[in-house]
Amino acid sequence: VKQVNKFRKLNWLLLFKTGIGTAIAIIVAEAIGLAYSPSAGIITLLTIQSTKKETIQIAFRRILAFVLAVVLAFILFTNIGYTPVVFGLFSLIFVALCNLLGLQDGISMNAVLATHFLVEQTMDAAMILNEVALLIIGMGIGIVINLIMPKNIKEIQLEQRDFEEEMKVTLRSLANDLRYKEQSLIQVNSNEPSEIIKNYEELASKRKTTDFITLEGKLKILIKKAKVNSGNTLLSDTSYLISYLHMREHQIDGLKSISKLINHIPVLLEQSIHIADYINHVAESFHELNNVKGLLSDIDALYDHYRMDRLPETREEFEYRAILFQILNEFEHFLRIKRDFVLELENKNLKSYWNE
Repeated sequence: VKQVNKFRKLNWLLLFKTGIGTAIAIIVAEAIGLAYSPSAGIITLLTIQSTKKETIQIAFRRILAFVLAVVLAFILFTNIGYTPVVFGLFSLIFVALCNLLGLQDGISMNAVLATHFLVEQTMDAAMILNEVALLIIGMGIGIVINLIMPKNIKEIQLEQRDFEEEMKVTLRSLANDLRYKEQSLIQVNSNEPSEIIKNYEELASKRKTTDFITLEGKLKILIKKAKVNSGNTLLSDTSYLISYLHMREHQIDGLKSISKLINHIPVLLEQSIHIADYINHVAESFHELNNVKGLLSDIDALYDHYRMDRLPETREEFEYRAILFQILNEFEHFLRIKRDFVLELENKNLKSYWNE
């Protein structure tokens, strides 16, 4: 089963492009009469990467490494001789310089091209031009082939909506974790009807602690796809989506902290019901374009309500209400993560993107 899953996950488009591009490069090199034409195919194979940006960046570094290799080979071969020992010296110096200059991507390809000088025992203009032509054909075809990369933005948008629905599910689950307890500390004179309290206690036995595995799994896949999409977009700015998803990642960390705090309260308090209602309200209004200004105003009103509330009557109630206060603080932080993200967008003149 594992092998079948690995087989399905193979990037078949990338493999297909690599095979076609390699063959085309060799055919073109042979057609114009270049020596060592198969090397053009190898260069194409090494040039094609999983994203367009990565392909172009590596191609640029390999061109710099090629210039370095030709200059170094010319100095060593023409002054010392075309021998295996000299080629070994060339390899030592070339690899060291590439590592120092951050050109490691060009080591293997250009070392192969340098062997052509060793075999031919010459570095005249015709031989150097032959290697330049191999490089241009191989890398050029690799870059052109890699531009054929379908955009998966619609798929990402669908998965993003699915992820946000899962965020809503998680928020509602946290609200239920806070609300449904097997015991109650609500006073008899509370406005909460006794039959509803009993219902809370009955439902508590059926509930499970909020699980973040599904939510985090969906986000991880979404971030990976967003980065691939960014790497395949050359002209437009794709940083927004990745930043947005990382913002949600920080929010999930906050929700996990809230979940742990909720688990420290084994009973139902009157104040718990109001916070649970508020969390459900956040779930209902949860949306990418919500700038959370209204939600932050609501949480301020909730703070004011609790400041005017009666004081705890027992040490047990005091401790649990202190945890509720922490939960409210954590939830305010959860919202401010989004608010800070929105303000950063507004500073980049994207105010019209958000609801006021």
